[in-house]
Amino acid sequence: MKAEFRDDQYQLSYPDGVENHWWHLARNRLLTQQIRQLSKQQASVLDVGCGRGVTVKYLRNQAIDCIGVEPAEAKPFKDIEQYIFTGKKAEDLSKAERDRYSLLLLLDVVEHIANPDIFLKDLIALFPNVTHVIVTVPACPELWSNYDEFYGHYRRYTLNMIEDLSHQLNWHLMWNFYFFQLPYLPARLIIKLGQKRTVEMQAPIGISKKIHQFISYAVTMGNYSRFLGLPGTSISACFSLHKN
Repeated sequence: MKAEFRDDQYQLSYPDGVENHWWHLARNRLLTQQIRQLSKQQASVLDVGCGRGVTVKYLRNQAIDCIGVEPAEAKPFKDIEQYIFTGKKAEDLSKAERDRYSLLLLLDVVEHIANPDIFLKDLIALFPNVTHVIVTVPACPELWSNYDEFYGHYRRYTLNMIEDLSHQLNWHLMWNFYFFQLPYLPARLIIKLGQKRTVEMQAPIGISKKIHQFISYAVTMGNYSRFLGLPGTSISACFSLHKN
């Protein structure tokens, strides 16, 4: 895995209040639906590479038992410090802690890894009770930009690439689809025009919070166009593990 985010990358990606950005709101809403779809009982969830805890905070507010682990010395968001292990990798967690999880989240993590099959096999070996892994990744190689280069991405994924990864891992692929269809065309236009993407995530303040909330619902509704086979800027995949 590439080196952890630099301080400037954290400041640009995770400013205070970024949890109110439409991108995080829409992705977290999708994740909540997926987690509840997987199990009738409450799962114990570990968010691997959780950053400052945007998703941990959201899921806990949805009464989902989610803990985060982050290898960098990130500063967790207020009120969730006790639910975030910072300055630790997953293998640094105690065996008792690792044993309690049944679901792992790797949210926009895998694209930072040169050999994801090796990384994921080694990771799962540490968690004997995990039955499912949910992964999100940036999608569509044609959207490659300065943003990917700045944040140290190895690749942007396609659905076929995720299918190939499932075969390499010998994991059952439960779902695999594009989401964030609405932002795809603007992102494609930026690339076509030779413009650069902003690498800074702006946290909404004041009335813009309401605007971002509205956009997040519009983007969420747009996700249903995946049934038409339309591309999106991200992919969501869920793997089921068959363990002896």
